Amino acid sequence: MGRFGKRTKIVLLSLLGVVVLILLVLPSAIRYYAVKNSPELLGRQIALEKLKYNYFTSTARAYGFVMYEADGEKPFVSFDTLMLDLAPLNLFKDKLVVEGFYLQGLDATVVMQDSTFNFDDLIRFHSTAETTDTVGASTEPFKYSLTDLRLQQANFHFVNQNIEHTTTLEDISFAVPFVGWDQNEKSEAAIRFDLKKGGHIQSVFKLDPNSGDYDAFFDVAGLHLNPFYKYVRPYAEINTLEGTVGAQLDLIGNLNSTDLPVLTGKVDVADFEMTDTADKIFLGSKHLRASLKEIDMNANRYHLDSVQVNDSYTYFQLDSLSNNFFRIFKLEESAATPETDANTAVVQASEATSLQYVIDHLALKGGVLDYTDNLTGSPFNYHLSEMALTADAITSEADWVELYATMVLNNRGDLVAKVGLNPNDYVRNLDYDIAIKKFLLPDLNIYTNYYMGHSLLEGDMYYNSKSKITDGQLEIENKLLVKNASLKTTKGGLYNLPLKFAFFLLTDKNGDINLDVPVRGDLDDPSINVGKLVWTTFKNVITKTVAAPVNFLVGLVGGDPGDISEIKFDYLDSIPTPKHYRQLDKLLQLEEKKPGLAIEMQYFVDQELQREALARAVVGADFKKQTDKDYQKKTAEFEAFVNEHIGHDSFNLTQAVLVLAGPERMDSIAHAYSDKRIQQLGDYLKMHNDSTHITIKPGDPKEPAHTGAQPLFKVVYDLEGEVSGE
Repeated sequence: MGRFGKRTKIVLLSLLGVVVLILLVLPSAIRYYAVKNSPELLGRQIALEKLKYNYFTSTARAYGFVMYEADGEKPFVSFDTLMLDLAPLNLFKDKLVVEGFYLQGLDATVVMQDSTFNFDDLIRFHSTAETTDTVGASTEPFKYSLTDLRLQQANFHFVNQNIEHTTTLEDISFAVPFVGWDQNEKSEAAIRFDLKKGGHIQSVFKLDPNSGDYDAFFDVAGLHLNPFYKYVRPYAEINTLEGTVGAQLDLIGNLNSTDLPVLTGKVDVADFEMTDTADKIFLGSKHLRASLKEIDMNANRYHLDSVQVNDSYTYFQLDSLSNNFFRIFKLEESAATPETDANTAVVQASEATSLQYVIDHLALKGGVLDYTDNLTGSPFNYHLSEMALTADAITSEADWVELYATMVLNNRGDLVAKVGLNPNDYVRNLDYDIAIKKFLLPDLNIYTNYYMGHSLLEGDMYYNSKSKITDGQLEIENKLLVKNASLKTTKGGLYNLPLKFAFFLLTDKNGDINLDVPVRGDLDDPSINVGKLVWTTFKNVITKTVAAPVNFLVGLVGGDPGDISEIKFDYLDSIPTPKHYRQLDKLLQLEEKKPGLAIEMQYFVDQELQREALARAVVGADFKKQTDKDYQKKTAEFEAFVNEHIGHDSFNLTQAVLVLAGPERMDSIAHAYSDKRIQQLGDYLKMHNDSTHITIKPGDPKEPAHTGAQPLFKVVYDLEGEVSGE
């Protein structure tokens, strides 16, 4: 018995030794087998330095793991340490229990080229394996209980070879206290990682394993935009993209649903800046904040609590063909694409109308806009600052939205505006009310010089515009007040408008100019260009003002415009009548009330008709003396009288009276009458104002105005020292 017991003891100890030996070498054997057969088991070659297992605590440890790329040379995924604290007996209950999971030093690299990734072969390999394994498998769900899951010091690299750019997430860490198959509480996971070029992201993820409902909260701080520059580059011609992003976002969804999660939260962007290919900043903002009340992309619904932009900067450059924003964002290419067919257009229109948006409050403060163009051949630069804009209740369902804006023009002029529009048809239904004060007229010198041949030297402008577009019908009421305006005439000008004289005529006794420019048009007419329409209307107002100056001057002296536009005589009158003197008095008043106004009286008369009238009067006087009858009333008897004295009837009455009166004598008398009229008017003007600058001169004999004219003094107005009509 003693011998048998001794043998049994030896056998048992030997078996125990073998078992212990097997258990000791089993991890190494498993490591060797897994590494050697990893292409068949995992689809890739792997390396593993150590594999250990504590049979007393059921804890497995792996060190120095590497999974290589498909070429077997470059690392794809690696980690320093993996620790699993298992409860293996629960596997007999169809339940996986992990009491601890710790992974340190994970490093993974994902490479994208065209539309393929460096893990596509793994997806194909494991998809095939899963299909084979699931044939005949039980549909009973496997239970699991995962506790204390932790990831430390992980790094993730995303290499986008399409744009030759790498994004790196560094020092990723997260902790999940518990995840279970049938737990009543939501599982919760926390993760945090730093970005290589600054900033970090941390998240808390809560999941209900039963329903699939999840709630993911993301906290982003100091995320630099510069690493994403190359992702924007294919869509925008830019050199730099700068700024930092902070955000608190909450995503709520369900893993079992194909719907996208609903997003809420807020986003802050600081020191945002974009430069063009010439390294010129064209868009920027010191601070932008958006509060997202609900973003539901499934319902195409976007609700923002507020959008606030502080200290923004915009550089806008316009030329005759396009502008810098169209070029930078390649909108010219989009505009040049072929038109879609009718069916596509209907679908796009339907999608557009389904968009739902709400912005409860929009605010812009401290904005700056630098505008430049070269439309006239010379650079025109304009600076808008202290721009502020506010609006409330901007919605896709609203029929009308109102916005309020203020800004400073070129560091001095103030603009206040109110804009109302239909957000669904803002091109054809729009109202705006603009008021500008202390706008500097010299800022417009380039344009006035180019288009009108004038430079605006000085003057403050006050401008009000009330515009209304209703179903495409445009009505604009422009009111312009210019204080202390003065102009300098230069040569040329595309339209060479007589702006200086027009401004002079429009200037009141206080030195102010008041001008109304109403504009009307049909925007549905493809030939209508609003800018050209406004300019044409302004040009017509200026032209009409200069063409009929008496309409503006008569207000200074009262009466009929005809009283100050011309003074008429009868052919037989050489002495002014009381009416003529009243007209001269008004001209003297105008000269006094409108300093700088040049008044010239140009004398026109048809000398031939005047000679004929004088000849009739001379012969008529003889007729009166001999017959005691009026030749103007007794025309037949007068004609018989003339024929009797002429001795034959080969002349008509006009020729006959000239022969009887004597042509040379009548010519002399006619000139004497003209000279006397001019002298009489000139003497009266000098008698009542010896320093008057009103001039009287005969009209150019070649002027067509002489033909058929009664004796007439046409009053011409201009600026002193200016050539008439300019």
